[in-house]
Amino acid sequence: MVAGPPGEGLSCPPTDNLGPIWEVRMAYSTLEDFFGDIVGKAMRGLGIGADEVAAASGLSPSDISRIMSYDLIPDDETIGKIAVALDLDGPKLIRVAKGWLPDGGNDPFSNERISVDRIILSAGMEVNAYVMKCLETGEGALVDAGGEPDRIAALIEQLSVNITYILVTHGHGDHVGAVKEMKRRTGAKVYCSAEDSGMLGGVDETVSDGWSDEVGNVRVVAHALPGHTVGGIGYYSEGALFSGDALFAASLGGTRSKPAYTGQIEKVRGRVLALPTDTKIFPGHGPITTVGQELENNPCFV
Repeated sequence: MVAGPPGEGLSCPPTDNLGPIWEVRMAYSTLEDFFGDIVGKAMRGLGIGADEVAAASGLSPSDISRIMSYDLIPDDETIGKIAVALDLDGPKLIRVAKGWLPDGGNDPFSNERISVDRIILSAGMEVNAYVMKCLETGEGALVDAGGEPDRIAALIEQLSVNITYILVTHGHGDHVGAVKEMKRRTGAKVYCSAEDSGMLGGVDETVSDGWSDEVGNVRVVAHALPGHTVGGIGYYSEGALFSGDALFAASLGGTRSKPAYTGQIEKVRGRVLALPTDTKIFPGHGPITTVGQELENNPCFV
């Protein structure tokens, strides 16, 4: 069984006509990470080579390379053996290999207090940014801004939201490439962890685990989610968790060491997946998900 490369499942409507809000968005029809990506991230995170995974699964090292190149998805029994070798959940990994997607992965979100609108930007890769609006006051926060400031500004205008906060989940360029321009256009203050702030050339205020403030009349709380970067931050407000690259639907952002990988898993488990199961998770890449769906389907959590 074969799987296509990441990105081919994206539906990308034209952006030359800003039109209604939904028309300027792109919708995901695949996960951010395929089966091969999840296997590769676990191997790199645990420092396990292809020879070791091959020996545990009955495959050849070249087969493992094919898995990571999206050329091979083995049978369920073999996937289960790979999962054991990589401390992944076998049944969940099998579901992902067969094309599992979260319900509501492209749906806008609102409740009595806030609305959240996503825009998928081009910043060297597809990346999400979000506008969270306090429905009572009209004030709001922009969460990450990787590129295409004109499109972000058009969304803000159409939502009639006064952006007073720019909340940065982490300092990688695909998430911050338009931050300075959006600060100039909105007058909002930029918030990021101290550890990642240097990647932005400085910020207005730094945040750390437990930081909180009010956007309009709704409280936003920061959760430290290090691993993908040292200073990764998630932001929670009114049933919505912005996870950055700490957590994707059915996967995690990549790490560079075993302590970072295992630490990220434990932080996400303790700070995100302990939230109510109906909590919406808005990741830095890929479709929207929920705590409940990740508990049931993310193979990184055994």
